[in-house]
Amino acid sequence: MTTHAIVVGGSSGLGAAIGEALRARGVVVSNLSRRAAASNAADASFPCDVTRDADVQRAVSECAQRHGPCDVVVYASGAPAMGRTLDVPTEAARACFEVNVWGFDRVVRATLPGMVQRGHGAVLLVSSIVALRAVPHETYYAASKAAAARYAGCLAHEARKAGVHVKSLHVGLVETGFFQRGGWWGMQVPNAKGSGVTPQDVAHEALALLDSGDDERIVGWKEKVIALGDRIAPTLYDRLLRLRG
Repeated sequence: MTTHAIVVGGSSGLGAAIGEALRARGVVVSNLSRRAAASNAADASFPCDVTRDADVQRAVSECAQRHGPCDVVVYASGAPAMGRTLDVPTEAARACFEVNVWGFDRVVRATLPGMVQRGHGAVLLVSSIVALRAVPHETYYAASKAAAARYAGCLAHEARKAGVHVKSLHVGLVETGFFQRGGWWGMQVPNAKGSGVTPQDVAHEALALLDSGDDERIVGWKEKVIALGDRIAPTLYDRLLRLRG
């Protein structure tokens, strides 16, 4: 039986790269997003707005009718809301949580019960290093990613008993244009640099995490250094941020 994966947000960026990598393995991929994915990233696309319960339920039902029950769900949909905290409009901040947290919850509620019933499956959240480490000017995005990552971690303990694995992939800055589209209210877009990680690198790490027994993985050498530094010397990164002003 061919594995069926649902990639939420697979029309572009990291979701598209993960979808392409899954298809290269022979996995049938259903893309759930507002826009259709390229043919190399998905076998079929199903229109879906993750902020609407009915949309998510309908899209999951339609792709199951087309390709059968899903074995893997990848949540790569995301909404940014960047800038000086009090300059970010409340509606933009709420939209960030609606997509990053509640959208993830909607997809989980629509797919996890079937996996539990079948006794196998995996849910992968494409998270961010800001879920683990506070940084300036990403307050709402970081808070929403942290909430989603903790949600995934808590759910992992429950789902594991039923043979389902819930995992988080923490990614840093990747050149997809997502960072630049963050709004950046009250300031210019920062001249930030990541670890040189490409969407294809993220896709490789995503599949490696799905294959492993781990629940979490960090992508990027800078991001790994930050996470390690937090464990060894929790205040060091904050001191470096203060020095940079």
